Amino acid sequence: MSRKTAILFLSLLALMLFLPFTQAQEKDAEPQNGLEILMKKHGIANSTAQVTPTICALCGLTPPETSQMPPLESVLKFWNELRGADPDAVVEKVLIFCPDATGDFLVPHYPDDWKPLFEKTDVRVKGTNVLPSVTPVCFGTIFTGAPPETHGIRKYSDKYAPDPIKVKTLFDVFAAAGKKVVIVAQKGCSIDMIFRNRPIDYVSTKSSKESVEITKKFLRESDYDLILCYDGNYDSVMHGNGVHHPKSIAAMRDSIRWYLELSEAADEAWSGKNRLTAFTPDHGAHDNSKGKGTHGSDRADDTVVNHFYRLRMGK
Repeated sequence: MSRKTAILFLSLLALMLFLPFTQAQEKDAEPQNGLEILMKKHGIANSTAQVTPTICALCGLTPPETSQMPPLESVLKFWNELRGADPDAVVEKVLIFCPDATGDFLVPHYPDDWKPLFEKTDVRVKGTNVLPSVTPVCFGTIFTGAPPETHGIRKYSDKYAPDPIKVKTLFDVFAAAGKKVVIVAQKGCSIDMIFRNRPIDYVSTKSSKESVEITKKFLRESDYDLILCYDGNYDSVMHGNGVHHPKSIAAMRDSIRWYLELSEAADEAWSGKNRLTAFTPDHGAHDNSKGKGTHGSDRADDTVVNHFYRLRMGK
Protein backbone atom coordinates (compact mmCIF):
# COMPACT_ATOMS: atom_id res chain seq x y z
CA MET A 1 0.00 0.00 0.00
CA SER A 2 1.43 3.38 -1.01
CA ARG A 3 1.76 6.17 1.52
CA LYS A 4 -0.91 8.19 -0.29
CA THR A 5 -3.31 5.25 -0.23
CA ALA A 6 -2.61 4.61 3.45
CA ILE A 7 -3.32 8.22 4.35
CA LEU A 8 -6.60 8.11 2.41
CA PHE A 9 -7.60 4.84 4.11
CA LEU A 10 -6.86 6.23 7.59
CA SER A 11 -8.80 9.43 6.82
CA LEU A 12 -11.85 7.44 5.71
CA LEU A 13 -11.59 5.24 8.80
CA ALA A 14 -11.44 8.28 11.09
CA LEU A 15 -14.47 9.77 9.36
CA MET A 16 -16.44 6.55 9.78
CA LEU A 17 -15.61 6.45 13.48
CA PHE A 18 -16.38 10.14 14.01
CA LEU A 19 -19.77 10.31 12.26
CA PRO A 20 -21.69 8.10 14.72
CA PHE A 21 -20.28 10.18 17.59
CA THR A 22 -21.35 13.42 15.90
CA GLN A 23 -24.82 12.07 15.12
CA ALA A 24 -25.25 10.93 18.73
CA GLN A 25 -24.28 14.40 19.93
CA GLU A 26 -26.87 15.98 17.62
CA LYS A 27 -29.54 13.56 18.81
CA ASP A 28 -28.84 14.24 22.47
CA ALA A 29 -28.32 18.01 22.15
CA GLU A 30 -30.81 20.42 23.65
CA PRO A 31 -33.24 21.94 21.13
CA GLN A 32 -32.00 25.19 19.66
CA ASN A 33 -33.58 28.12 21.46
CA GLY A 34 -33.62 31.90 21.34
CA LEU A 35 -36.17 34.55 20.47
CA GLU A 36 -35.13 35.47 16.93
CA ILE A 37 -34.71 32.02 15.37
CA LEU A 38 -38.36 31.66 14.43
CA MET A 39 -38.86 35.36 13.72
CA LYS A 40 -36.19 35.09 11.02
CA LYS A 41 -37.37 31.72 9.72
CA HIS A 42 -40.96 32.90 9.18
CA GLY A 43 -40.27 36.56 8.39
CA ILE A 44 -42.30 37.89 11.30
CA ALA A 45 -41.24 40.97 13.24
CA ASN A 46 -42.87 40.18 16.59
CA SER A 47 -42.32 37.63 19.34
CA THR A 48 -44.55 36.24 22.05
CA ALA A 49 -41.77 37.33 24.43
CA GLN A 50 -43.16 40.86 24.02
CA VAL A 51 -46.26 40.14 26.09
CA THR A 52 -44.59 40.79 29.45
CA PRO A 53 -42.75 44.02 28.52
CA THR A 54 -45.90 45.31 26.81
CA ILE A 55 -48.15 44.72 29.81
CA CYS A 56 -45.53 46.22 32.11
CA ALA A 57 -45.30 49.33 29.92
CA LEU A 58 -49.09 49.74 29.86
CA CYS A 59 -49.21 49.47 33.65
CA GLY A 60 -46.29 51.80 34.31
CA LEU A 61 -44.08 49.01 35.66
CA THR A 62 -40.51 47.96 34.93
CA PRO A 63 -40.32 44.53 33.25
CA PRO A 64 -38.11 41.76 34.66
CA GLU A 65 -34.43 42.48 34.06
CA THR A 66 -34.08 39.29 32.02
CA SER A 67 -36.85 40.37 29.62
CA GLN A 68 -35.09 40.77 26.27
CA MET A 69 -37.62 42.26 23.87
CA PRO A 70 -39.18 45.73 23.61
CA PRO A 71 -42.89 46.30 24.20
CA LEU A 72 -45.15 46.16 21.18
CA GLU A 73 -45.23 49.55 19.49
CA SER A 74 -48.65 48.95 17.95
CA VAL A 75 -50.23 48.31 21.35
CA LEU A 76 -48.53 51.30 23.00
CA LYS A 77 -49.53 53.52 20.08
CA PHE A 78 -53.17 52.54 20.48
CA TRP A 79 -53.00 53.13 24.24
CA ASN A 80 -51.42 56.55 23.78
CA GLU A 81 -54.20 57.54 21.39
CA LEU A 82 -56.87 56.16 23.72
CA ARG A 83 -55.67 58.01 26.83
CA GLY A 84 -55.31 61.20 24.82
CA ALA A 85 -55.31 64.21 27.15
CA ASP A 86 -54.27 62.08 30.11
CA PRO A 87 -50.73 60.99 29.16
CA ASP A 88 -49.98 59.76 32.66
CA ALA A 89 -52.87 57.28 32.70
CA VAL A 90 -51.86 53.64 33.14
CA VAL A 91 -53.70 50.35 32.87
CA GLU A 92 -54.99 49.38 36.31
CA LYS A 93 -56.60 46.00 35.71
CA VAL A 94 -55.46 43.12 33.50
CA LEU A 95 -57.21 39.93 32.41
CA ILE A 96 -55.11 37.46 30.43
CA PHE A 97 -56.82 34.51 28.73
CA CYS A 98 -54.46 31.71 27.65
CA PRO A 99 -56.09 29.32 25.14
CA ASP A 100 -53.60 26.52 24.55
CA ALA A 101 -52.65 25.59 20.95
CA THR A 102 -55.07 27.94 19.15
CA GLY A 103 -52.46 29.05 16.63
CA ASP A 104 -52.66 31.22 13.54
CA PHE A 105 -53.11 28.12 11.35
CA LEU A 106 -56.75 27.91 12.45
CA VAL A 107 -57.78 31.40 11.29
CA PRO A 108 -57.88 30.88 7.49
CA HIS A 109 -59.76 27.60 7.92
CA TYR A 110 -62.48 29.04 10.19
CA PRO A 111 -62.69 32.79 9.45
CA ASP A 112 -66.33 33.11 10.51
CA ASP A 113 -65.53 31.68 13.94
CA TRP A 114 -62.63 34.10 14.44
CA LYS A 115 -64.45 37.12 13.03
CA PRO A 116 -66.09 38.19 16.35
CA LEU A 117 -62.72 38.18 18.08
CA PHE A 118 -61.11 40.25 15.32
CA GLU A 119 -64.01 42.70 15.41
CA LYS A 120 -63.82 43.20 19.18
CA THR A 121 -60.04 43.53 19.31
CA ASP A 122 -58.12 46.82 19.25
CA VAL A 123 -54.74 45.41 18.25
CA ARG A 124 -53.96 42.02 16.77
CA VAL A 125 -50.32 40.97 16.81
CA LYS A 126 -48.98 38.02 14.82
CA GLY A 127 -45.79 36.67 16.36
CA THR A 128 -43.58 33.64 16.72
CA ASN A 129 -42.90 31.66 19.87
CA VAL A 130 -39.78 29.67 20.83
CA LEU A 131 -38.36 26.18 20.46
CA PRO A 132 -39.39 23.59 21.23
CA SER A 133 -42.93 24.85 20.66
CA VAL A 134 -44.48 23.13 23.67
CA THR A 135 -46.60 24.65 26.41
CA PRO A 136 -44.26 25.13 29.40
CA VAL A 137 -41.41 26.42 27.23
CA CYS A 138 -43.67 28.87 25.38
CA PHE A 139 -45.58 30.18 28.40
CA GLY A 140 -42.27 30.46 30.24
CA THR A 141 -41.16 32.93 27.57
CA ILE A 142 -44.51 34.72 27.37
CA PHE A 143 -44.56 35.54 31.08
CA THR A 144 -40.87 36.32 31.57
CA GLY A 145 -39.97 37.97 28.27
CA ALA A 146 -36.88 35.77 28.26
CA PRO A 147 -35.74 32.96 25.95
CA PRO A 148 -35.84 29.37 27.24
CA GLU A 149 -32.11 29.25 27.85
CA THR A 150 -32.59 32.14 30.29
CA HIS A 151 -35.89 31.34 32.01
CA GLY A 152 -34.90 27.72 32.57
CA ILE A 153 -37.48 25.53 30.82
CA ARG A 154 -35.83 23.96 27.77
CA LYS A 155 -38.13 20.96 27.24
CA TYR A 156 -41.57 19.74 28.25
CA SER A 157 -40.41 17.58 31.16
CA ASP A 158 -38.75 20.57 32.83
CA LYS A 159 -42.20 21.57 34.08
CA TYR A 160 -41.89 18.85 36.74
CA ALA A 161 -38.69 20.27 38.24
CA PRO A 162 -38.95 22.22 41.50
CA ASP A 163 -39.37 25.92 40.68
CA PRO A 164 -38.51 25.49 36.98
CA ILE A 165 -38.70 29.20 36.12
CA LYS A 166 -35.36 30.61 37.24
CA VAL A 167 -36.05 34.32 36.67
CA LYS A 168 -38.58 36.98 37.62
CA THR A 169 -41.94 36.88 35.89
CA LEU A 170 -44.73 39.30 35.06
CA PHE A 171 -46.43 38.06 38.21
CA ASP A 172 -43.43 38.90 40.38
CA VAL A 173 -43.37 42.43 38.96
CA PHE A 174 -47.04 42.95 39.82
CA ALA A 175 -46.63 41.49 43.30
CA ALA A 176 -43.59 43.68 44.01
CA ALA A 177 -45.71 46.71 43.09
CA GLY A 178 -48.29 45.72 45.69
CA LYS A 179 -50.77 44.36 43.18
CA LYS A 180 -52.94 41.27 43.66
CA VAL A 181 -52.46 38.42 41.18
CA VAL A 182 -54.25 35.10 40.71
CA ILE A 183 -53.63 32.25 38.26
CA VAL A 184 -56.68 30.09 37.51
CA ALA A 185 -55.81 26.86 35.69
CA GLN A 186 -56.68 23.18 35.51
CA LYS A 187 -54.81 21.18 38.10
CA GLY A 188 -51.55 19.69 36.87
CA CYS A 189 -51.31 21.68 33.64
CA SER A 190 -48.17 23.63 32.84
CA ILE A 191 -49.57 27.02 33.85
CA ASP A 192 -50.70 25.53 37.14
CA MET A 193 -47.20 24.22 37.87
CA ILE A 194 -44.40 26.35 36.47
CA PHE A 195 -45.14 29.67 38.20
CA ARG A 196 -45.51 28.32 41.73
CA ASN A 197 -43.95 29.66 44.96
CA ARG A 198 -44.53 33.31 44.17
CA PRO A 199 -46.39 35.87 46.31
CA ILE A 200 -49.60 35.43 44.32
CA ASP A 201 -52.76 33.31 44.54
CA TYR A 202 -53.39 30.04 42.71
CA VAL A 203 -56.65 28.26 41.99
CA SER A 204 -56.46 24.73 40.55
CA THR A 205 -59.63 23.61 38.79
CA LYS A 206 -61.06 20.43 37.32
CA SER A 207 -61.63 21.80 33.80
CA SER A 208 -61.23 24.81 31.55
CA LYS A 209 -64.93 25.55 31.85
CA GLU A 210 -64.59 25.69 35.63
CA SER A 211 -61.59 28.02 35.25
CA VAL A 212 -63.72 30.39 33.16
CA GLU A 213 -66.58 30.35 35.66
CA ILE A 214 -64.25 30.99 38.60
CA THR A 215 -62.65 33.85 36.68
CA LYS A 216 -66.08 35.40 36.15
CA LYS A 217 -66.71 35.07 39.88
CA PHE A 218 -63.40 36.76 40.69
CA LEU A 219 -64.27 39.61 38.35
CA ARG A 220 -67.57 40.14 40.14
CA GLU A 221 -66.53 39.54 43.72
CA SER A 222 -62.76 40.13 44.16
CA ASP A 223 -60.30 42.95 43.67
CA TYR A 224 -57.49 41.28 41.75
CA ASP A 225 -55.31 43.51 39.60
CA LEU A 226 -54.17 40.72 37.29
CA ILE A 227 -56.14 37.56 36.57
CA LEU A 228 -54.77 34.81 34.35
CA CYS A 229 -57.30 32.26 33.11
CA TYR A 230 -55.91 29.20 31.33
CA ASP A 231 -57.93 27.18 28.80
CA GLY A 232 -56.33 23.89 27.78
CA ASN A 233 -59.41 22.39 26.17
CA TYR A 234 -58.52 22.68 22.47
CA ASP A 235 -55.02 21.34 23.10
CA SER A 236 -56.33 18.31 24.96
CA VAL A 237 -59.00 17.48 22.39
CA MET A 238 -56.86 17.92 19.28
CA HIS A 239 -54.11 15.66 20.66
CA GLY A 240 -56.61 12.82 20.74
CA ASN A 241 -58.60 13.60 17.61
CA GLY A 242 -56.69 15.80 15.20
CA VAL A 243 -56.50 19.55 14.79
CA HIS A 244 -59.55 19.82 12.49
CA HIS A 245 -61.75 17.18 14.08
CA PRO A 246 -65.27 18.48 14.84
CA LYS A 247 -64.66 17.99 18.58
CA SER A 248 -61.45 20.01 18.32
CA ILE A 249 -63.14 22.83 16.44
CA ALA A 250 -65.94 22.87 19.01
CA ALA A 251 -63.24 23.38 21.67
CA MET A 252 -61.70 26.18 19.59
CA ARG A 253 -65.09 27.88 19.40
CA ASP A 254 -65.43 27.55 23.15
CA SER A 255 -62.08 29.32 23.59
CA ILE A 256 -63.19 32.28 21.47
CA ARG A 257 -66.61 32.47 23.13
CA TRP A 258 -65.19 32.21 26.65
CA TYR A 259 -62.73 35.01 26.03
CA LEU A 260 -65.44 37.30 24.68
CA GLU A 261 -67.62 36.51 27.68
CA LEU A 262 -64.75 37.27 30.04
CA SER A 263 -64.05 40.54 28.26
CA GLU A 264 -67.67 41.60 28.74
CA ALA A 265 -67.52 40.55 32.40
CA ALA A 266 -64.32 42.58 32.84
CA ASP A 267 -65.97 45.62 31.27
CA GLU A 268 -68.82 45.37 33.74
CA ALA A 269 -66.73 44.65 36.83
CA TRP A 270 -63.91 47.10 36.01
CA SER A 271 -65.96 49.82 34.32
CA GLY A 272 -64.33 52.52 36.45
CA LYS A 273 -60.79 51.31 35.78
CA ASN A 274 -58.39 51.51 32.87
CA ARG A 275 -58.20 47.90 31.74
CA LEU A 276 -56.68 45.39 29.39
CA THR A 277 -58.00 42.04 28.27
CA ALA A 278 -55.69 39.86 26.18
CA PHE A 279 -56.03 36.57 24.29
CA THR A 280 -52.57 34.99 24.33
CA PRO A 281 -52.12 31.43 23.02
CA ASP A 282 -48.76 29.71 23.41
CA HIS A 283 -48.40 27.72 20.17
CA GLY A 284 -50.31 26.10 17.33
CA ALA A 285 -50.39 22.49 16.14
CA HIS A 286 -50.48 20.12 13.20
CA ASP A 287 -51.57 16.54 12.55
CA ASN A 288 -49.00 13.77 12.64
CA SER A 289 -48.89 10.77 10.30
CA LYS A 290 -51.55 9.06 12.41
CA GLY A 291 -53.96 11.98 12.16
CA LYS A 292 -53.51 13.06 15.77
CA GLY A 293 -52.65 16.60 16.78
CA THR A 294 -49.11 17.39 17.84
CA HIS A 295 -46.64 20.30 18.06
CA GLY A 296 -43.09 21.11 19.08
CA SER A 297 -41.48 21.72 15.68
CA ASP A 298 -40.29 24.93 14.00
CA ARG A 299 -43.00 24.79 11.31
CA ALA A 300 -45.36 27.77 11.04
CA ASP A 301 -48.42 25.78 12.12
CA ASP A 302 -46.74 25.18 15.49
CA THR A 303 -44.93 28.46 15.98
CA VAL A 304 -47.02 31.35 14.62
CA VAL A 305 -49.77 32.68 16.88
CA ASN A 306 -52.07 35.68 17.08
CA HIS A 307 -52.33 37.72 20.26
CA PHE A 308 -55.31 40.01 20.68
CA TYR A 309 -55.23 43.14 22.86
CA ARG A 310 -58.32 45.06 23.98
CA LEU A 311 -57.90 48.30 25.97
CA ARG A 312 -60.53 50.47 27.65
CA MET A 313 -60.42 53.64 29.72
CA GLY A 314 -62.36 53.78 32.98
CA LYS A 315 -65.50 55.88 33.06
